[in-house]
Amino acid sequence: MPFDSPHMQTNNTNIYPLLGHLKLRKAMYLGNDYNFKALDSFISGFTMAASDEQLQTNNFPNFSYFSTWLVGHLDEHFGLSGGWHWQISNRNLKNDEKAFEEFFSFLELFKASKTHSKSITVDKDALEFNKTSIIERFKIVDGESVPVEEKPFKIVWTSIDNSTTVWLDYIDQTGNAVYAGLWTISGDEASKNLADEFGSLKVVGQNTTKWHYWQHGVFCKLGLTNLTSANCKSGLWFRLDKHC
Repeated sequence: MPFDSPHMQTNNTNIYPLLGHLKLRKAMYLGNDYNFKALDSFISGFTMAASDEQLQTNNFPNFSYFSTWLVGHLDEHFGLSGGWHWQISNRNLKNDEKAFEEFFSFLELFKASKTHSKSITVDKDALEFNKTSIIERFKIVDGESVPVEEKPFKIVWTSIDNSTTVWLDYIDQTGNAVYAGLWTISGDEASKNLADEFGSLKVVGQNTTKWHYWQHGVFCKLGLTNLTSANCKSGLWFRLDKHC
């Protein structure tokens, strides 16, 4: 990128207008012999140094969700560990032009997708359940793995339109992360993770929801009668009493 470019003169550059300019003038930003890998390198460098304010706007989701959002958007993907470049490259082998087209097409859909978040309270019953949970958390201290003693005050469940991906963030009372969050490819998987670790959880403003694991991977509120695949919908973890 030229040093006199306006995008080199501020540390407040937002990724979305930057990518809009790049789409129109790829050689200016990626070099005359650019390829699709160059786009990956450019974006990786930008996001590594960027603040949250540079990765989102009031109208668009945080770009850091893009790779995992894409995995949940695609009908078929190339592994959960591959980022957006891996997924799109494998869909367009030896066709960088098509890969660029797909990237910007997916990006426009991502920008048009709304973010939804729900807060789930980790109350004393959930903490008691957690003491006997099969899930254990560890952190690295001086090169050694030690158990994490801190427990979250709440869990934030985030989803973004046009994708099945769910993100879970574990937050303390001051709003800081207790330990690393995780993402799953579906609401069912996220619900199972929560059930395994905390058993009973309370969505803020709602009654306590106790999860029961049905044989086909569907979670429904305990106490329901006539539990069948016909009357319980997969992934409807929020206020299931309205759906089952």
